[in-house]
Amino acid sequence: MKKQGSNLRKVIPYYKKYWNLLILTIVFSLCYAGLSVLSPILEGNLLTAFTTLDFKYILKMALYLAILGIMIEVVTNIWSMIVLKLNSSCNFDLKCDLIKSLTNIKVKNFDYTNSGVFIARINKDSYDLAELFDEITDDISVVLLNISFVVYSYFVNIYLGLLLTVNIVILYKLVSKKLIYFKRYQKDYKNKDDKCIGTYADVIRGIRDIKNLNLKDSIVNRVSNEQKGAIEANKKAIHSSRTWNRWRDVIQHILNFVFILVSVYLLSIHKLQVNQFMILFVYKKNIIELIRAITNIREKTANATVAADRVFGIIDYKEFERESFGTILPENIEGTVEFKNVTFSYNEENPLFTGLNFKIEKNQMIALVGKSGEGKSTIMDLIMKNYDIANESILIGGYDINALQESVIRENISVVSQEPYIFNLTIKDNIKLVNPMATDEEIIAVCKKAQIHDFILTKEEGYDTYIGENGIALSGGQKQRLAIARALIKKSKIILLDEATSSLDNESQEKIKVIMKELAKDHTVIIVAHRLSTIIDADKILVFHKHKIVEEGTHEELIKNSRIYKKLYETENEKEELEI
Repeated sequence: MKKQGSNLRKVIPYYKKYWNLLILTIVFSLCYAGLSVLSPILEGNLLTAFTTLDFKYILKMALYLAILGIMIEVVTNIWSMIVLKLNSSCNFDLKCDLIKSLTNIKVKNFDYTNSGVFIARINKDSYDLAELFDEITDDISVVLLNISFVVYSYFVNIYLGLLLTVNIVILYKLVSKKLIYFKRYQKDYKNKDDKCIGTYADVIRGIRDIKNLNLKDSIVNRVSNEQKGAIEANKKAIHSSRTWNRWRDVIQHILNFVFILVSVYLLSIHKLQVNQFMILFVYKKNIIELIRAITNIREKTANATVAADRVFGIIDYKEFERESFGTILPENIEGTVEFKNVTFSYNEENPLFTGLNFKIEKNQMIALVGKSGEGKSTIMDLIMKNYDIANESILIGGYDINALQESVIRENISVVSQEPYIFNLTIKDNIKLVNPMATDEEIIAVCKKAQIHDFILTKEEGYDTYIGENGIALSGGQKQRLAIARALIKKSKIILLDEATSSLDNESQEKIKVIMKELAKDHTVIIVAHRLSTIIDADKILVFHKHKIVEEGTHEELIKNSRIYKKLYETENEKEELEI
């Protein structure tokens, strides 16, 4: 069983990195506590002076209190600035590590995990962890201040000092019981809140389809139900905390009564003076402040423990599995791809491929065709190592894909998917993401090859035009052509086109066909084809049926010899004739 709080301790190195700020924070925290503990002593002396009407002493104590108050405010302000800088730095580092780890997590983890899980952990949980030190140091100062008061009470009257100590112990036990329930409810709330955040993201990303498909009522109901669950869980956590606080206050009222009873007895037997009673009674509220500070520390620590489990579940790859790569870094790698007896399944019960074999030579254009669900796009994912496969099953450039470093795979293979993601940047910046060193001339050249240059020039800002989230300002065909330009600027040995021409008009499609043929002179081009008319010039076409390669050859060869391919091709032509 994992030791409670083990993940929380992993936050310490983030603070130790800024050891100078950390030390300053502790120093100013202690200064605050040290100065603040003088307040009850000075105010006690002031009360005593009023009982003797020593006006000169009263003014002296009042001046000391004013100077002390100003010093406390100055120290507090400096302390606040230091802590703010420390927390901001730690929050930044935590977020960076979270994002870095997210990019290293296996793709399958994103297939079935609500995006709200990741968004909440990056945004909320990392913030909770970064703020923990600020909140705890503040409360620790209060604890130190009020412990000093308890110590001071022993010097005033040992019996009341003991009574105040018993008071603290009783309330502390009550707080410990409260935190058991608080942590349980808080974890449940965070899990339900994750789902809500994921749904919010779905609503924002899919707002057009929600409107167009008249889904507003059903989506609102779905969001309402998930919100209700999260809100109820939050209410339960808050209600539990507040109920325990009420019990704490009830017990404190009883203890206050006991304190007065004991004080009256001590006054009656002359073991306590009136001015001493007044000092302790006035500052007895500090006991509540002490318990509240201890409660805050433990609640915030409990909350941070949940947050730490969620944050380091990603950073340490405990909750989500990390991608694994090899160590081989060849100086040069050819663009060959070979599948050797590949078996793959998304679940153990239904294997997608069993014993799949084929080889693609460098600088060839190869097409994969077949009905939907045959696993053609999965082959693209396997070539990109988005899913794991047994050793020596897939070879890239003659090397086992599992033995290659990640950089070798990512730099030598580019993908243009059916629905490429376009970032909320300018057209130029979208392309430069792939190759930050690309010149304007190189960017223009690849855009001309991808048949999107002329469209870009129609925009007022040209290549500096912002195109919205996921390229909302572009048509489907324009997005795909921009994605093709983005792949070309990478200059990879292997280019994968997964239904990459499905949204192009006939004129653009013809131009892209020429480009793909040109690319095959210097690149290995693998195409998953929806439109068979785009791949008639392919060097080889692999025909899939029932998750197996049943035929392979050129377009002409397959038209003559493959019943399955011929039927697919004729069906497509019939659809195009109907559309015309």
